[in-house]
Amino acid sequence: MDNNSNIDFNSKSEFFRGGYFVVTLSMFETSEKVFVPGHRFLPFLNPAVKPWSIEILSARGRMLSKKVVSTGLENLKPFYNLYGEERFLFLLIDDRNENAKTIIDNTGNRYSLNATAYDIGPLLEEEKPEEWQKNTPISLLFRINDWEKGIYTASVKRGISPGIEAGEWVDLLEEGFKTALEKSRKMKIVPEVMSDGFFYGGKVLLENPVVSLEDFFELSETDNVADLLAEQKEDPVLEEKKRFIREKTIKLIKKLALWLEAGEEDRKFDQKAAAVLENQVLMTKKTLIAVLEELNNPFVGDDLLNKMIDVITDSENLVSRIT
Repeated sequence: MDNNSNIDFNSKSEFFRGGYFVVTLSMFETSEKVFVPGHRFLPFLNPAVKPWSIEILSARGRMLSKKVVSTGLENLKPFYNLYGEERFLFLLIDDRNENAKTIIDNTGNRYSLNATAYDIGPLLEEEKPEEWQKNTPISLLFRINDWEKGIYTASVKRGISPGIEAGEWVDLLEEGFKTALEKSRKMKIVPEVMSDGFFYGGKVLLENPVVSLEDFFELSETDNVADLLAEQKEDPVLEEKKRFIREKTIKLIKKLALWLEAGEEDRKFDQKAAAVLENQVLMTKKTLIAVLEELNNPFVGDDLLNKMIDVITDSENLVSRIT
C-alpha cells in the first residue's frame, strides 16, 4: 500500500477471501426464482469483472445456471441504483446488446428489458426455507470464495448469529467509508470506494454481516456513496464539458450496439471485413462505457476530459465507416 493509500490489489483480494455478505431478494426475484447481482456485489467484486459474469455455487457445490429475464424498468432499476442514474441503461446494454434497440425504439418507461440473472430454484430446493412457502422476500448469505475472479457460494440466511450488533456494524462501515475518502488523494470510481470502505472498516464486517448493503444505506446517515463522492462542487466549465461528453458517448454506444445487433445482410461489408470491424466495434463500445464510468468521478480533471473527447472523435470516425 503506497502513501496515497491506494490499496494493493492482492491485499484487497486476500482481505475479501472467505468473507460473507447478505443480499435480500426483491419480490420480483422471489416470485421468478432468480437472482440479479447488480450493485449489490459492488464492494465484493473485482471492478474488472462484470456482475453478470460471476460464478455462484450452492452449499452443495452445484453451479447456479444463468438465464435471461425480461421485465419492466421498475423491476430492474433498483438493482443498479448505486451505479448512478446515467449508467443504469448502459449497464443493461453492456449485459445484453439487444437492449439498445429496445431503448431506442421506445420512449417513457413502459417497456421491458432483458437482464442476465441466476436461477436460484435449485438453491431453494436444497435449503427449503420456510419463508419461501410464505412467498416473502428471502435473504441470501454469500461467501466470497475468490474476489478477484468473482466466485461465490450462496445459501439461505437463517437468522442472525451471535456477534456484532447491527448498530455497531453500521457505525464501522460508515467510518470505513469516511476513512477511504480521507486517505484517497486521487478519487476513485464508486466500486473502488465501496470496497475500500469495507477494507478500512475491518474484517469483522465480513465475519458476521448482520444487514445487507442496501439496508446499510437505510440505517446509515450516509444515503448514498455518491453523496460522499460529490462533496465538492464542480467547475461549471467542466460540468458543461462532462455533459457534452456524456451525451456524445451515449449516442455512440447506442449506434455501436445497433450495428452489433444487425444481421450480415444489413451490414455494408463482406463477411471477412465485418469480422474485423466487429472486434473494433466491441473494443470501442467497451472504451466508451469506461468513459461513462469515469464521468461518475466528480473529481475528474480537464486533462482527462480532453482525452475522453479524443476517444469520442476516434469513435465517431469508426461509426461513420460502418453506417
